[in-house]
Amino acid sequence: MTTPEQSQQEQALERGEVFQDAEGRRTRDPGEGAAHANSEADRNAEHLRRGEVGPGIPEE
Repeated sequence: MTTPEQSQQEQALERGEVFQDAEGRRTRDPGEGAAHANSEADRNAEHLRRGEVGPGIPEE
């Protein structure tokens, strides 16, 4: 069961008042949210360059 605080956080996320990246980091600052997204994209690109197709799994 979710607490009222969790419910409020989820509603803020849905309304775009809070930004969350793939690692679960949350912020109310749109610039910081964009920085998190860019850093996540850079990490994903590096994994692809190394031939990883999943979470740390090298392609056979």
